[in-house]
Amino acid sequence: DGRRVALGDTIVLRPGVDRDPYDRILDGRRATVERIYIDSDDRVQLAVTVDDVPGQDLLRDTGRYLFFFAHEVTLP
Repeated sequence: DGRRVALGDTIVLRPGVDRDPYDRILDGRRATVERIYIDSDDRVQLAVTVDDVPGQDLLRDTGRYLFFFAHEVTLP
């Protein structure tokens, strides 16, 4: 919808109701964009780390991220 997101940006997670419970409990949490991918269906996926969750620096260092589609995030 014309929003621009760059690496390192802070976003707010808004997963859809069709997502699993583990994604839905992150609704409203702030996250940092670590990577941006385009999947095989040309959908934008954002690889993020959740800002206020302990251990996210370890996940970042090992390349383990949570993935959300672009329409599942908002800017703060």
